[in-house]
Amino acid sequence: MTDGDNRYGDRRPEREPFFTAPPLAVFLPAILIVLYGLQSLAPPETQVRLLDGFALSPALLRFGYYELLVTHIFLHGSWLHVLANSVFCLAFGAPLVRAMGRGTGGAASYIVFFLLCGIIGGLGYCLVNWHSSVPVVGASGAISGLMGGAIRLRSEPGDPDLKPLWHPRVLTMTLVWIALNMLTVFVPLPVGEGMVVAWQAHVAGYIAGLLLISPWMRLFHRHYFQAW
Repeated sequence: MTDGDNRYGDRRPEREPFFTAPPLAVFLPAILIVLYGLQSLAPPETQVRLLDGFALSPALLRFGYYELLVTHIFLHGSWLHVLANSVFCLAFGAPLVRAMGRGTGGAASYIVFFLLCGIIGGLGYCLVNWHSSVPVVGASGAISGLMGGAIRLRSEPGDPDLKPLWHPRVLTMTLVWIALNMLTVFVPLPVGEGMVVAWQAHVAGYIAGLLLISPWMRLFHRHYFQAW
């Protein structure tokens, strides 16, 4: 090949990396998987004590065990449960990590946003089932919040900094997510022994992320609006 034919000269075009997720977006689902691995390896009586002590139930919340709004996020009912949550956490967490930026501040903001959505998701479940004692575990409410936040981020040139709530993609995703969760009322999915899919937590967490992302980014991540 002559120099005239070699458009790159002596340099070959760089290949795009196959896996481009930010480390923090990988770290959080990895933590969920490791924690469930430890949970599943514990003796059966210890697993029961973990669920009794750290799962969220409306009955315990009524008695003031507010810490369960956080602890339930890091327990899961089965390998299918935690792996599905981890995949969604990676998929929707990655764009939020990129938007919030690198460094300690960005990492802290992302983790707090994740936990806040999980807390609101747990509250949603408890408020709808106020007189129930059925426990709920899992990061689904928090991850639904990541989904709600991520869908509003700009995804291509020409998008607004944050898509409005009435944007077609936002409306479509919201309707689909709510419809899918409502289906679990009629077609129960296995989560773990004695547990059901907490669709209320999914919907509440999603709405939390959908609504919180705008003030969150404007308060803590002004750089995002100056990047494009």
